[in-house]
Amino acid sequence: MTTSFESSSWNSMRSPFASTIGTNHVPSMDEMLRLKALLAVPRTELNRLELEIARTQLVLDGLLRQKEKINNYIGAHQALMSPIRQIPSETLADIFVWCLPADRNAVRSLKEAPLLLTTICRNWRQVALDTPRLWNSLHIFLPPYLSDIAVSKRAIGVKTWLQRSGSLPLSISFHVKPLSGAPPTTTTTTMDFSDRLKLLIRTLVPFGHRFGNLFLSLPSENLRAFDDLLMCQFSILQSFRVRDANVFCGFFFHPPDPWNDGSHSARVPFAPLLTRMPALRRLQVAEISVGDGGHLTLPINWGLLTDLNLQGGDLMTDQCYGVRVTEAFDILRKTSNLQYLQIRITLIPDHPFEGTSLGMIHLPHLGSIRIKFISFQLDDHTIPAQVSSVFEYISPPSLKLLSVACYHPLPMGSALSGIPFHTLETLEIAMRMTSETLTGWLSCVPELTSFKFKDLGCPAGAESLFAFTNTFCDSHLLALTPSHDNPSPLCPKLTTFRMINHLPAETRISSSALLGFVLGRAPTLKTFDLFFDRDQLFAENDLIELRKLKRNGLQMRLHYAKYPLHAEEDLPSDGLHPRPNSQPPIMAHRISDMDGAFGTNRIV
Repeated sequence: MTTSFESSSWNSMRSPFASTIGTNHVPSMDEMLRLKALLAVPRTELNRLELEIARTQLVLDGLLRQKEKINNYIGAHQALMSPIRQIPSETLADIFVWCLPADRNAVRSLKEAPLLLTTICRNWRQVALDTPRLWNSLHIFLPPYLSDIAVSKRAIGVKTWLQRSGSLPLSISFHVKPLSGAPPTTTTTTMDFSDRLKLLIRTLVPFGHRFGNLFLSLPSENLRAFDDLLMCQFSILQSFRVRDANVFCGFFFHPPDPWNDGSHSARVPFAPLLTRMPALRRLQVAEISVGDGGHLTLPINWGLLTDLNLQGGDLMTDQCYGVRVTEAFDILRKTSNLQYLQIRITLIPDHPFEGTSLGMIHLPHLGSIRIKFISFQLDDHTIPAQVSSVFEYISPPSLKLLSVACYHPLPMGSALSGIPFHTLETLEIAMRMTSETLTGWLSCVPELTSFKFKDLGCPAGAESLFAFTNTFCDSHLLALTPSHDNPSPLCPKLTTFRMINHLPAETRISSSALLGFVLGRAPTLKTFDLFFDRDQLFAENDLIELRKLKRNGLQMRLHYAKYPLHAEEDLPSDGLHPRPNSQPPIMAHRISDMDGAFGTNRIV
């Protein structure tokens, strides 16, 4: 047998066995001998090539090592010429400051500035340590079960951090997670929890005179521990926020009776701290219970306040207790310099309120009002009158933002005559109303640039108090859409539109109306965000066009709530893993417009 074809080309198609290669053919004994003879030469050639490749690989590895050494040599010297090395330390420090979180205090994490900046190189570390602006804010967290050594190290770390801030005003937030259950067996401690808490508080005492912003998030029973700070005079502190960590963490909470006689109102655990804050401008008492009339007993100079946020109660269960209407009026009468107000007002059934005896309350500097009304009897006929009275007797001529949340409808009319709707730039509504009433609201705000609406629906009929239909519908989108048939649309300056529709009923919005609105507003619309309780039956062609607009830069989202699986669904893996809770959120209106209680699914 000749092997000329093998040496010239290793081509299986020219093999004597080409017709059987790749088939299920079983070779005979004679064919087996021919196959072995046929492969002798290619096997020898393969061995030769493998040896040649091995020798070449040795040479190549040597060349690669030499290349790596040269690259490292060049890189080491080229790094000396890096432009960032030419930046003066003062400029580098300014850049570092921009790396700090903008919406909260800095945290003790090597993944974030400022600690991250100390791990890059020796020069950056020194610049970071020498820049007081990087260290004048700090969030302190105390878990319930931490060893004595860990608490002591944390106290030393807090002291070192704040010493680096020089003489700058400080922004401090202090969160203590409530005790729950038995302590872990691995925790070794001789101090009880109050001793560990006081150790951290005593660490803060030497810096108290520099506090400019203080946020305390502690269980209400631990707020008294801050009595150690009473030796401090918070002479420059302008912002104070306090909340009950029990409420924030969702622990069962017993708010006080909002209809008590006020005899316990003076026993506010954080009140002594307020006596040491002569320059206080911004006060937030949220997620914490203050007895009826207790806010008025707070020892502060109300006339200095520019920002006030009063929202007591349990936000997890929505058992929220705010201030009564009369108490709210008494507070507003003391705060003539307010610029920002956020308040939760408790509406008491059959409350004998006589607003005419109070007179008009003038708030000349008030630019933002966020107000939520809480009532405990939704069918009480006196509630709407109480809501109207709040707006009837306040006069905020500089108002630019109005946010109202209430289960009861609030019609437009003389009761709202004190609100300058014609100059409002931001309007947020979360209340039950008819479609016609909503149109009336939108007709009164020609300067509006931002609109947010939570559709709580309107009663479907007098025969049922609990059946609702959607308020917002296609007619509103059409009224807002500029077109040949609508040359003067409502809210012509609108740039931000956000709506939360949490009713399980099918929405009264069509994809064609959505597309028409977005196209009509495309030149000026910046944000368009719609959140639904359930998936919507939208035309796919319209959704395709909306997705194109999003790809072209429009900040747009159409999304809906993602609930756990229901028990009746047929899952192949059922029984292998624990089933998630199949119930939707208890308070459906609490579905976030961002992520929802269980997340969201995206439409666009």
